[in-house]
Amino acid sequence: MGILGVVSGTLSTLRSARNVAQWKHVSEVSSASAVASVLAVVPARNEEAALPALLSGLVGQPGVRVVVVDDASGDATAAVARSCGAEVISSSGPADGWAGKTHAMHLGVEAARDEEWLLFVDADVTVAPDLVGRLVASAGELGADLVSSSGRGTGPAWWFLLPAFNTLVFEGSPPDGRGATALAVGHCILVRRAVFEADGGWPALASTHADDVGLATLIRDSGGVVRFLDATALLTTSGLDSFGDTWRSLRKSIQPSMREMFGPWGRVLLVVAGLLHLAYGLIPVLRWRSPWSWLAWFAQAVSHREFVRRVGAPQVSAVLAPLSWATIGVFLLDCALRPGASWKGRRVG
Repeated sequence: MGILGVVSGTLSTLRSARNVAQWKHVSEVSSASAVASVLAVVPARNEEAALPALLSGLVGQPGVRVVVVDDASGDATAAVARSCGAEVISSSGPADGWAGKTHAMHLGVEAARDEEWLLFVDADVTVAPDLVGRLVASAGELGADLVSSSGRGTGPAWWFLLPAFNTLVFEGSPPDGRGATALAVGHCILVRRAVFEADGGWPALASTHADDVGLATLIRDSGGVVRFLDATALLTTSGLDSFGDTWRSLRKSIQPSMREMFGPWGRVLLVVAGLLHLAYGLIPVLRWRSPWSWLAWFAQAVSHREFVRRVGAPQVSAVLAPLSWATIGVFLLDCALRPGASWKGRRVG
């Protein structure tokens, strides 16, 4: 166990230092606001309860036209959207070869007129009345073709599960743009329409379940500029409020994405990653008397604290960082060993 302690302490320190450094590449959303023509596309499946909170803040923002795509809902999603002032496009579900959300967003884009920008926003978020203008201003100031933000939430997953998961995201899609994939979060993405269409739009990503990272990577690799923003004061999501909802949401993205990227090896990689991260979290706890374990615990807590500080979650939760990592290990094993994923009553992948 001695060598394991050394490895744990060293690896935790290096990962924490890298993660904290990556936050320096996350730009604050602009304090200014700019008016531009924007088509806001909201893919919605069984979202009658969530839509009023979103649309009350989004409809009526200067220059913004809002289209809700009713993705074969079984509730009153379409009626609620219309009553809140949004245009509605009805879909019977994804066409062959398309993922559900990607197809819904594609239908929304097809309704575009002469808008300069496209905004893709999830139905279960609430937005400040100046969000869109400040995103447009941020894109102009940064010279960006795509800007994105995850916003913030209020549930326990935001201070327990997501801090460790965010580190994995930053390691795979670092905000500095130098990773194999570029970073965006599907809660809220603003993209310059001309660049989006020149790079192939959603048809180029039809089958992907990682539509946010996929779009950001497509734009970046075609020469565009992608930036991730801190807009926690302007954007709140309720879709990750419960721990179970967060688990299912992450699972429906990770499981099919790993299969798309690595085929049958995706499951093997998830098992290996799950076991390694289970150990990564448990070693500092089980060997707590070792100075190396204290170093590992402290380093993991520093990284954890950086995330919760940014999203307004309780910073005291940083003391639970090793348990957060162990839970991520269990999550990855669940993605590998339990077949199938579903979301909003639809099988995913």
